[in-house]
Amino acid sequence: MKNFRLPLRAATWTLALALAPLVLSGAALPTPLEESVVTEIVNDVSRITGQITTPAVLRTVVRAPDQVQTGRQSRAELEAADGTITRIGANTRFAFDRASRELQLKQGSVLFHSPTGKGGGKIRSPSASAAVLGTTIIAAATPDGGFKLLVLEGRAQVDFAAGTRLTLAAGPMTFVLPTPGGAGAPGPVVYFDLARQVRASQLVNGFARALPSRARVDQAAAAQRRAVGEGQFVTTGFLMFTATSDTQVSGIEAAGPDSDDRLTGEFTGAQRLALNTPVQLTTPTLPEHRLFRTPLLVPANESAFLNKESDILVTGLLGLSVQIATPTISFSTWSGPREFQFVGRDAITFAGSLRLTDLASVDYVRFFSPRITLPPGATITTDARTTVPPLTLYFDTNETFRLSGGGVNNAAGGLLLQAHAGDVQVENATLSATAAIGETTIIPSAVNLDAPNGAVRLSGSTVNAAGSLFAAHGQTVAIAATTIRAGGDVWLDASTDLTLDRVTLTSSTPATATFQATGNGLLDVRTVGFDAFKEINLGARTLALQDVRFAAGAVVRLVSEQGRLAPNPNTGAAVLTGLVNFVRDVTYAGQPAQNFVSAAAGGAGTQPTAITISRPGP
Repeated sequence: MKNFRLPLRAATWTLALALAPLVLSGAALPTPLEESVVTEIVNDVSRITGQITTPAVLRTVVRAPDQVQTGRQSRAELEAADGTITRIGANTRFAFDRASRELQLKQGSVLFHSPTGKGGGKIRSPSASAAVLGTTIIAAATPDGGFKLLVLEGRAQVDFAAGTRLTLAAGPMTFVLPTPGGAGAPGPVVYFDLARQVRASQLVNGFARALPSRARVDQAAAAQRRAVGEGQFVTTGFLMFTATSDTQVSGIEAAGPDSDDRLTGEFTGAQRLALNTPVQLTTPTLPEHRLFRTPLLVPANESAFLNKESDILVTGLLGLSVQIATPTISFSTWSGPREFQFVGRDAITFAGSLRLTDLASVDYVRFFSPRITLPPGATITTDARTTVPPLTLYFDTNETFRLSGGGVNNAAGGLLLQAHAGDVQVENATLSATAAIGETTIIPSAVNLDAPNGAVRLSGSTVNAAGSLFAAHGQTVAIAATTIRAGGDVWLDASTDLTLDRVTLTSSTPATATFQATGNGLLDVRTVGFDAFKEINLGARTLALQDVRFAAGAVVRLVSEQGRLAPNPNTGAAVLTGLVNFVRDVTYAGQPAQNFVSAAAGGAGTQPTAITISRPGP
């Protein structure tokens, strides 16, 4: 699933004569944040007073210049007397400055919620600082000494020491770049998928009580989602990393801005030996001598792919090659972290079908290797369970991932198939998932196919994405002779061309279908009915529709380069680049679809406008 970039006019730069005072219009001067009370602790949280480090406990009063430090998979919440809430992410170290509203972010990430009228503060990282006035923001230190700032709701004002001021609404992020002396310099403004970010963020969702501004955050996300359908957003085709030099995004980094920026973990001689010797699994019991319960990061010199793509630290089974020759694997003996990974430095090979059982001890099972091979007709299944969160079943490889016949059925949760450098190819197979992917990953779909540098090809297959949406992303996406049953939305995103041919789409709830082909791409839709969808958003440089049905009452938004309907709709005319082409048999409520397109957009305009055609947002 891709991110979107708003028009840059949404952010305004002005030059101030002096650093503006950090007050809202008509508000009293902000009170210093000299102390806050710890209101929630998750896992490893410490208070550092001088040279003394002690475990933090509930109701601990943190007074400036005390520091708060969190470990991996840990977080904390503090509240000041004026209602200002500070939430601290994993692997974070920060402090409030005495008699000021300065927050010193040494590493990691924080969410800062300041009630309206209470004032902002200055955020300082090791090499940069800026005064920030806002309502709900996330700040995350970057490895080069600066920090990035995300606005979740309201508006944020960033004042730099040189007099430059930046004002941001909800949805964009910016960087404060490191400078000699630590004054901080303005960085680029980029945009992120606010709804996706909020769903993934432990700073928003990882606490017992709801964030006081959560309703406003959700309203901002809904407004951004509407703008997507109206063509005001476009995908960028670039990834956002933690370094401040990256200026374009297609998605927030793998685990969000409140993730660990630098994964660390031991890599022992035993782990190195395991990763460099093959293993064959021939019984349902996991081999104890191959299991590692202490989180580790595979060094780049052992495997550049495993190191780069380890979005969480590895725990589970290691091998040079992992051959799975048993029809069943039981997790009954696993007592480690709830993330389990089958890691093959070179390859993971399945001899045939596999069933995963006794899943009470795991929430996340990943098959993780540069090459994963399943024989034709193989079926991978999990036992059902009702525990929360759902089980994420993840096939994560570098080369092309192929399923021919058989399929994957996760009766315990969500399913993700990903090929980083190759294709995802599914033919004559069944993909099933009973719930959305769990919290360990950030894509909120039940079934997700991802080939960011290749093609997603789905043919002659059935997808059952119960309980959530179905999503696919690739350089190209081609779906043919396939039935997709979603529990929610259907989201397809191609960096060039996207094709649907003889595809049956259904959803168990009134839902939205969003199909995008970016760049100079073609969106080619043939023999597809959108009867189950209340909103349909189709966008590309060129749209070509044949035998396509839109139901009465549906909101249809079509976006093309020129933002007009091609002449001679529904006559079999040749496809014209840059236009929306109703080639033949395109209907709305059983009538020719051009009747529901305004004359200004090239339609007949004989019926109330239900199909809007426009250009992408500026």
